[in-house]
Amino acid sequence: MIGQLTKIDLKVGIRGYVYPIYLLVALAYGLMIKAFPPEYYSSMVPLFIFFEPGLVGFMFVGTSIFTEKKEGTIGALAVTPIEWRSYIFAKTLLMSMISLIAATIIMLIGTGSLKGLSYILVGVFLVSVVYTLLGIAISAKYHDLDDYFVPLLGVMVISLLPYAHYHGYLTSEIWKVLYVVPSYPGLYFFKAPFVEISRETLMRSGAGLVIWSGIAYYLAKIRFYKYAVEGLR
Repeated sequence: MIGQLTKIDLKVGIRGYVYPIYLLVALAYGLMIKAFPPEYYSSMVPLFIFFEPGLVGFMFVGTSIFTEKKEGTIGALAVTPIEWRSYIFAKTLLMSMISLIAATIIMLIGTGSLKGLSYILVGVFLVSVVYTLLGIAISAKYHDLDDYFVPLLGVMVISLLPYAHYHGYLTSEIWKVLYVVPSYPGLYFFKAPFVEISRETLMRSGAGLVIWSGIAYYLAKIRFYKYAVEGLR
């Protein structure tokens, strides 16, 4: 079931030029990074990778759900209770696959090297899973992009604050609360190819993102069924 949903979603995306456009954006990000001197890579690459591969699922999955609500695709999931869970897995898996391709493009074009790519791919996969599931959880309640825009913008702003804290712009003790934001552990994976990050830090970051994946899946499961499946019966 998950495989069938993923194939259908991928065909729709390719037919509508949605996914190729995201990969072109990744290419553009890679070219922009290339304009910076190599000493800026440790700052710019993590930011560009988070903006495109990291958040692509969160930004796109909402519009996908809105479209499928209008087309009646999601309403049909209410007939077979198991199918809507497969729908969540398929969306998450698909967006994670696209994110991995985009991250590779940004890394290769931007830096001219694939050194440390394994760190990037692990971080991108975990971050993409978390944010795609959060996108499903949040967007399930809404019916168009206008309603989704405010929470989308709020999540993006909060998710960028760890970058400011990491680079020393937010120095007060209160900002340590940002360690619980899922983009923070992702940041360590994105910076690992350029600066020395301890194995212990990476393991803690990976564990944190896995925990966040469980939380995000729980929220996606509850809210998607309540608002998008049960709400359309």
